[in-house]
Amino acid sequence: MRFQLTDDYWALDALSPAEWHLVAELPATAAGEPFSEETKARLFPSPLSPDSLADEETLDSVEDWNEFVQPDIESTFREAREIVEKDLAAVEMVSMEEFFSPAQYEAIKEDLPDLRRVKIAIEHTDAWYSTLNQARLLMNEEYDLASSEERMMLRLEQQENVDPDRLLVFTQYELYSAVQGMLVEHVMGLS
Repeated sequence: MRFQLTDDYWALDALSPAEWHLVAELPATAAGEPFSEETKARLFPSPLSPDSLADEETLDSVEDWNEFVQPDIESTFREAREIVEKDLAAVEMVSMEEFFSPAQYEAIKEDLPDLRRVKIAIEHTDAWYSTLNQARLLMNEEYDLASSEERMMLRLEQQENVDPDRLLVFTQYELYSAVQGMLVEHVMGLS
């Protein structure tokens, strides 16, 4: 994957089939589709701690939260995911020809993977950041990724000690983290 930035858009370019698969899953992951109801509830926690004693005024505030604030948050998150879905629907195939000399390309073109490019308008950056954040929050809640020993093993390049299915989850989480990092470092504040 390459990250590109122009005055009008940023792009996730030269996405391998595996990278494209993980990026294409972003809206569904951010919506909590693969997760339990308890995990999905993490996006909309109660403003009241479960162990708090509440008086009538506090309970009224919680009802107001549930009636007015939470639906607005849900709507904002849904709108962000819809923007990401539209951007993903406009994916382009990338020719590998530009990476090789003509003779090299002819010799290996049958063995090259299909690469993709997703161009994102600068004004869609906040929606992408929000959607990436939703996905990462839910993934961490479901799989306890952020502070796990396995994550440290992966950083120390000890993948053989991690279950292959879990390795895929970590890969997805780290890809989303990397894209968020690039957005913060290079794009946020431009829109």
